[in-house]
Amino acid sequence: MKKQIGIMVVSLLIVMAFTVTADAEDKLVIAMVPKALDNPIFVDARESSKAAGEELGVEVIWTASQKSDAAEQAALVESLIQKKVNAIGISVNDPTALKDVIDKAVEAGILVATWDADSPDSKRLFYLGTDNYGGGYKCGQLMIDLLGGKGKVAVLTGVIGAFNLEERIRGFKDAVKDTEVEVVDILACDDDINKSVEVVNTYTMANTGKFDAWFFDGGWPLFVPIDTLDPVRKFPGKVISFDTFPPMLLYVKEDVVDVLAGQNYERMGRGTVELLVQILRGELKKEDVEPIMDSGLEIVDKTNIDEVIARKGTTW
Repeated sequence: MKKQIGIMVVSLLIVMAFTVTADAEDKLVIAMVPKALDNPIFVDARESSKAAGEELGVEVIWTASQKSDAAEQAALVESLIQKKVNAIGISVNDPTALKDVIDKAVEAGILVATWDADSPDSKRLFYLGTDNYGGGYKCGQLMIDLLGGKGKVAVLTGVIGAFNLEERIRGFKDAVKDTEVEVVDILACDDDINKSVEVVNTYTMANTGKFDAWFFDGGWPLFVPIDTLDPVRKFPGKVISFDTFPPMLLYVKEDVVDVLAGQNYERMGRGTVELLVQILRGELKKEDVEPIMDSGLEIVDKTNIDEVIARKGTTW
């Protein structure tokens, strides 16, 4: 019952949001859909996509459910189909659960692209985002070096089944499979910062001496003040995390995290909107668009942390 109510609320909010904007006949409307509204990792994508929309003279709607939920995300896309937006750029919570509704949108004449997290078996035109397998593989290689080729690793992930996160884990495991580095546990936080802190702190305290490293395949717990993660601060092992958002950089500076692997969300947001507009305006043919485009990865550690902080700062 709660799930049904949540979906109804999402649908109502979308209807309200598009009462004026989607009816404008002289302006293209592109809906950018992150996994959730409450996840701060999407700030750069939101700002860059809206900036691109303003520069190109199109309307960019940034909309999502409050929490990461595949069913609510599917209901949201259904609403966008009903409102006949021109294009949708979506970070997919679950590639299988969203496939049918993405295909439905394409069949309705809506241009659909994915960014950040893909649904590769759907009819989406292109994916622009991190090479998640490659990024996970790189983190696995870095972990081998940090652990001297031997140790037990716990993994923190977001939503089980999210294609981008599963690819990072797959890449990480493939990198370490012929070594004595072993993944012993995979824990989920549902893309929720507060839950991630609870999960990481509880596991670290309960398993002190039983594992040697953390791999966060997303930076959820690193958005809080360092003292909030006191068990991790005192953890004698190694920590590698995806993402290089300003609040996270202090963790490297203070020797709590060894390596950050940063994603280019600015390019994901801006690039997705720019490509969709070019195609909608006939400036670029669909067949000329690469189906998978890598937005790049930035490795941050003690060797370059001061330069990165000077460029990005430590707060938003």
